[in-house]
Parts: sequence; structure tokens; C-alpha cells
Amino acid sequence: MPSSISRRSLLTGMTSLSALAVLSGCASGPRATDRSEQLVWSTYNVGTGTYNDLAAIANTLTGKTGRQIRLMTSDTGIGRLAPLINGTAQYSRAGDEYYYAFEGNDEFASEQWGPQPLRQVWTPPGNYGVLVRKDSGIETVADLKGKKYPRLVASTSMNRKLEAILNYGGLTGSDVEMVDISYGGQIEAVKTGQLDAMYQNVVGANVEELASQYPIRWLDLGGNDQSRYETWEELAPMVIPGRFTDGAGMADGESAVNMQYSIPLTTLAERPYDEVTRLVTAMDKYFEDYKNATPDAKNFAFDQILLDPMVVPFHEAMVDFLKEKGRWTKDLQTRNDALLDREQRMAEAWPDFWEQHKNDPEVPAKWVDWKRENLPKLPTIDDLPNSSDNGGAA
Repeated sequence: MPSSISRRSLLTGMTSLSALAVLSGCASGPRATDRSEQLVWSTYNVGTGTYNDLAAIANTLTGKTGRQIRLMTSDTGIGRLAPLINGTAQYSRAGDEYYYAFEGNDEFASEQWGPQPLRQVWTPPGNYGVLVRKDSGIETVADLKGKKYPRLVASTSMNRKLEAILNYGGLTGSDVEMVDISYGGQIEAVKTGQLDAMYQNVVGANVEELASQYPIRWLDLGGNDQSRYETWEELAPMVIPGRFTDGAGMADGESAVNMQYSIPLTTLAERPYDEVTRLVTAMDKYFEDYKNATPDAKNFAFDQILLDPMVVPFHEAMVDFLKEKGRWTKDLQTRNDALLDREQRMAEAWPDFWEQHKNDPEVPAKWVDWKRENLPKLPTIDDLPNSSDNGGAA
């Protein structure tokens, strides 16, 4: 990024400590036994499965270690990452905006942003996809043609996945009626008929409540036709098809395939090694204390976290933790090193690139083209420590 931009002052107007959701037990808990400072984690809104997972973990860590942890929420990708970049938050569990910010793509291809030195800390798998009401008559993705489909405000990452899902069914955005709406506003819109479909985690209080009032169906993204996934690598490189059970509204024994990927806990490269080490050690050590707190908390188990696809490097403290636990391989190291090299090359190129293209409305597309032409292709990972790391692909 240009040296004149201070990460600490960046986008300060977008965040406020008044947005903090104070977790029960955090404010009145004991003094931290490892460090006394308070940590802030930014994430999705209250009631989402992502928020509930972090709330359970933060409460557990506060109770076990004394460290105070607070959650800051936002309904937009920029709103979830800005606190991390400007220093209001130290960790973030955002959507795929962590990847787009690392790359400096789309809305992050701007003077205020550019490529960011993000690091993955903990990468639980999750399943996400499009659901519809059963009384809608929509049974497959192809049936979405002509239907009201979400275009999520300030959430490029999810909109790209929504596009990839349409492509799976042989459709594009021109085949549906796009409805601009916030992520959190989708559920009410489905209830009232403003939307015919919505994008969501397969678990969470909000979607469970919807399913209890209106029977729902998760549109299946499985099958052996690889042509259906042709655009996924470009639109959602962090995604694989994954089979899931026990989703909201699903009967016992029912399963479906949708998008599996991690909404990782991330931080900046500069985060202290010792602090990150203490954090990941505690998340592993006290897993048994929070694993049943939410439907998805079990996915935070150390042997479940996703190592591939890797589109943002792991923090060096997490790399050493993975090595210590026997879950780091030669290919993973090669990929991580390649991402670090990519980060450096992007950081060096960005100031001049921005100066040359800052008045060009096509700067995001041209930045992607520049990287495609000038950066080496990332190496593949072929030696994962066990097959469960990629989840249950269709």
C-alpha cells in the first residue's frame, strides 16, 4: 500500500466502539492470566451461526483464561474488515472479504485499501448455500430462472458465490430478478415473498427460526458433471462442493451438497507471535468446553480445520502450531511461502499501479489482469495429512 496511508487511521469513520456486543461474563470476569489486555473480534451480526460460534468460544476463553474478549458486528464485508485494518479489532471472522482484501480486489482496489497483509489463524469448515421455501415450487437451481434472487449489499464475496451457484444451474444473473438486500435482511424477505431464495449458513438461530415457521429446502449442488463448476475457481477459489447433514429444516438422515469453505478467524501479519500462539493453544485446549455450544462449534476441532484450499497465508504462529501437532506438510509450506511471495509482489506493485490507474473506472478488473500476467501461479497441495481436511466432497 502507499506509505502515506496509515493502517491505524484507515476507515476509522466506519467503526465505533458503541457497536461492540459485550459478551456475558467478559466484562466482570477475572483479570487475564496470560495478558490483561482486552481483545476485540469483528464478525457477522448477532443471531447468525458465525456470531454464535465466536460468542461461545470467547465466553469459554474468558472463563478459562481470564482474557476479556468482545465481539464487534457488521452486516457488510467492509464493515467486518475495517475494524481489523484500523486497529479497533485485533481479530476478525469475516466472510470471504478476507481473501479479497488480501488480494486488493473489487471494492478493496481503492486508495484507502489495496492488498492487505492478512493471515489465517483458525479455519473451521462450514457449509453454505441457497435455500428456498418448499411451497415455492423451486426444487433445483435451474428452477430459479425468473425468480427473485439476492444481491447482497457491500458483500462482493457472497455475491460471487451466489453467481457461481447460478452458473451451476446453467443460469446467470440476467436469468433472475436481482433484489438488493443486506445479508441480515434476507430471512424476513423470504418470509414476506420479497425474495424467492437466500444465501445462508446451514445452521444458526435465524435460519432455524425460519425453518420452524416455513418448511425450507436447500438446493443441491452435487453430481458428477464437472462442467457445472467451471466458474467456481475464478468466482470462489476458496470453495469446494461439500456434503452436509443436520442443516436447518432437514430431516434425520437427509443430506445435500452445497458450498464448503472456511470463514476463518484472521488477523494481520503484525499480530504478536506469542499472542497468537496463546490464542490457538487455548482454542485447542478448551475445545471440549465449547464444542456443543452451537451446531457448528464441533467444526472448530483441531483435526477438522481446513488447510486447503489455501488462498491467504497462515500466521507464522499457527504454522508452528500445525507443525507441532503433525498437520503441516511440504506442499502446505510451499503454498504458504508462495502466498507470502505473492503478498510482497502485490505490495510492491500496488502504489505505482494505483497512481497510473486511479482515475480509471475499470481499475479492479485491470488489477486482476495485471496479477494474472505478472504473478506466478500458486502451487497445488497434494499431500494433505488426511482426507477429512477437504470435507465431504460430492
